[in-house]
Amino acid sequence: MTHFQRLTVVTVVATLALIGMGATVRITGSGLGCPDWPLCHGGFLPPAEQAPIIEWSHRALAGGVGILIVAQAAWAVTAFRRDRRMVVAVALALPLLLVQALLGREAVVRELPPMVVAVHMVSAQLLLALLVMMAVWAVRGRGLAVVGDAEGRIHRRATIAAAFVGLTMAVGAYMLATGAGFACSGWPGCAEAPIPFVDGGRLEHIHWLHRSLVGVTFVAVGWFAWTARGIAGRWMSAGIRALIVLYAAQVLVGAANLWFDFARPVRVAHLVLGSVVWAIAVALAVASRRPGRTE
Repeated sequence: MTHFQRLTVVTVVATLALIGMGATVRITGSGLGCPDWPLCHGGFLPPAEQAPIIEWSHRALAGGVGILIVAQAAWAVTAFRRDRRMVVAVALALPLLLVQALLGREAVVRELPPMVVAVHMVSAQLLLALLVMMAVWAVRGRGLAVVGDAEGRIHRRATIAAAFVGLTMAVGAYMLATGAGFACSGWPGCAEAPIPFVDGGRLEHIHWLHRSLVGVTFVAVGWFAWTARGIAGRWMSAGIRALIVLYAAQVLVGAANLWFDFARPVRVAHLVLGSVVWAIAVALAVASRRPGRTE
């Protein structure tokens, strides 16, 4: 593996760690641990208290990830300047990185308005998707993308599965922003709205929309896996198995939020695992096309 390939992989892993840290900040209520920005209580280092330390750690990790993304972008433009897809990904990633920083600032300055926090989460997932795409294109995984004559059909279904994973996460972010995550007290049923989209009110409907998309996404993932059976290469098959297992685990962790009264570790695990599932789904969608020649 070349240095650039390692950089793209490290950047993806670091971004996942940053998303996990961001989830910890939100769930522990540490988002205003540093009430000013970019300093923390007027200094470069946080006071020795839990909330400021957690929020400052998140900011420090975000700065490190930002440096990795900028370095990767500069390298990609230099080494892959004739690869239009890589250049476009860089052109999208850098503004999105800036948007992330501005949204983080707005979240602090405006004292964590729910919709700003939700948009911040969604834009983080979009940035992660771009970084995953760049990593797959850089690695080009020689057995990773060999899917035989049925590659067009597999690619379409992999893309559909990834799109539904992303949509489910976006609705999940909106559900959290509106407080609809607490609208149902049980799983798989909902005592507050037993009949989906009929009983209950707006919050219950949002909650049921997220649950419904979870089911549809499971079908989409299964459809993709069924299509690729016996055709996909070794690495693709391993990725599909990981996607299925982790998505099933994600569903159970989501249910565990209700079973364990939204315990902090379970909530963090749900957000982090969802990001990992999203990253794998995007990687499979990109890798399911036979690689062309890169410069």
